[in-house]
Amino acid sequence: MKLFARICSTIFHPFIIPVAGIFLSLYFSYMRMLGIGYTVNILLMVVLFTIAIPGLGVLMLYKTRRITSVGLVNREERTLPYIIFFCSYILGAVFLWWTNLRGVQLGYFVGGLLAIIIDLIVNRWWKISVHMTAMGGFTGLIFAMSYLQYIMYTEYTPLLQSIAILGSGALGTSRIILKRHTIGQVCCGFINGFFWVFLACFLAVVLQYTH
Repeated sequence: MKLFARICSTIFHPFIIPVAGIFLSLYFSYMRMLGIGYTVNILLMVVLFTIAIPGLGVLMLYKTRRITSVGLVNREERTLPYIIFFCSYILGAVFLWWTNLRGVQLGYFVGGLLAIIIDLIVNRWWKISVHMTAMGGFTGLIFAMSYLQYIMYTEYTPLLQSIAILGSGALGTSRIILKRHTIGQVCCGFINGFFWVFLACFLAVVLQYTH
């Protein structure tokens, strides 16, 4: 079971989930008509802001002994990495704005920023799950796209929702099995990510079509 839990925690890592979310928002929406080349170019930049920069930042903190684990096991050591994540997401949001991806894509990043802020504040007293925050945001994106009829191929909607829900359940269970979080920390992380991303995506699309 622990091997399964470690695999789930790696597959649904907070660095990887944002890339999957942006891919989904481009590939399953009308943006797909812009071609695979456009999608790949956007994804490469998203990888820079959500994997490369935060990953290097955490590695540098580890090498300089500011943190004792790249997995951020200790709650007290999470503040600086969270700040790095926050700054990287700001850069990602600016990039999406600059490329005119101001619908659910921008909402996804803005919602992620708000969720990170909540995680950062709560982390001072309680070890909320950042893994589940990311997965909650991913699920919130899918349900926001469904609600806003943003998914171009509607037959995929139940499948995408099922993947998000089952993936969230598997990840939450994995974090508990590995004793990284309690049920409460897992649930609160998921709700935090889902709420802010769903709200931000909804508002971004509404504002996009009213201007």
